[in-house]
Amino acid sequence: MTPGPAIGPDGTIYAASNGGVLHALNPSTGADLWTYDSGHTHEGDDLSVSALVLPDRTVVWPTPGNELVALSGAGVKLWSWTLPGQPTSPATVDGHRIYVGDTAGFLTALDITNNGPPNQVWTLKVGAVSYGSVVIGAGGRLYTTADSSLVAIDDAGTQGHIAWRADPGDNITEVSAGLATDGTVLLGTNGSQEWAYRPDGTPLWHSPRVITYSSPSVTETGLAYVGDHSGTVHVFRVNNGSEAAAYRHSAAQIWTSIIVDAYYHLYYGTQTGHAIGLGANGATLFDIDVGAPVDCYPALTADANLIIGDRNGALVAIA
Repeated sequence: MTPGPAIGPDGTIYAASNGGVLHALNPSTGADLWTYDSGHTHEGDDLSVSALVLPDRTVVWPTPGNELVALSGAGVKLWSWTLPGQPTSPATVDGHRIYVGDTAGFLTALDITNNGPPNQVWTLKVGAVSYGSVVIGAGGRLYTTADSSLVAIDDAGTQGHIAWRADPGDNITEVSAGLATDGTVLLGTNGSQEWAYRPDGTPLWHSPRVITYSSPSVTETGLAYVGDHSGTVHVFRVNNGSEAAAYRHSAAQIWTSIIVDAYYHLYYGTQTGHAIGLGANGATLFDIDVGAPVDCYPALTADANLIIGDRNGALVAIA
């Protein structure tokens, strides 16, 4: 598989191969600007993670091993940090404190204010296993998923505290939480429902779908887009869970998140190896065979090119 690409502020595309090599790519040509070999591979690994690009162009990359690596904008290794499990996508508010979860069920806060190796501020056990990346809400509250639960964490400076944990008992979760502007938090699971919770952790709604590996994509207008294993893209109204629309281009399983652009066009990949674009009304914009199943989450560049990777390690740009 190919971990999800990240787009830097200058348009540089950062994508890792299934051989555990991070590539910094020219967005116009796809040529390598530089590469960094982690020494680990993604063989048998379907965890979709992405690098974090900081304002100073430092690239913080969750490698296939238990290592988080920071690279300069020129691809020079600055530091690395070993975690209890394989890291998921890191997140930050200010570029100085980084939050990263790992598959062993820990969430760690690292301070990188000073040049050189980071300082671990705190680490918190959130579950037995966690595949979801950290998302950051209003006021700096952190959300992650672990086991079959949605977990809210507060950063108290030198410690992290679990504010609440919500477990609907709807099978394990393998996706990141979705976060709406009103503070509603969405949880996808391997069960039969999509779940939504208020900022205090109380249940808001649940709506039917089938098993999902698709992290929810939430718009500022209060719509949540979720793909599932039936090949359906569900569009839920965040305030009440009613289904605003459902699109089913084919029966191919959707493991990727749904990318939604400013025109409400939808983009995703399928397990039959197709990159799909749908209009706001569900009409097909394109259906391109990329040659292998698409596990990773796609990205959209500032000039509206869709960047999508397949399980054979190829990265494709679609204009």
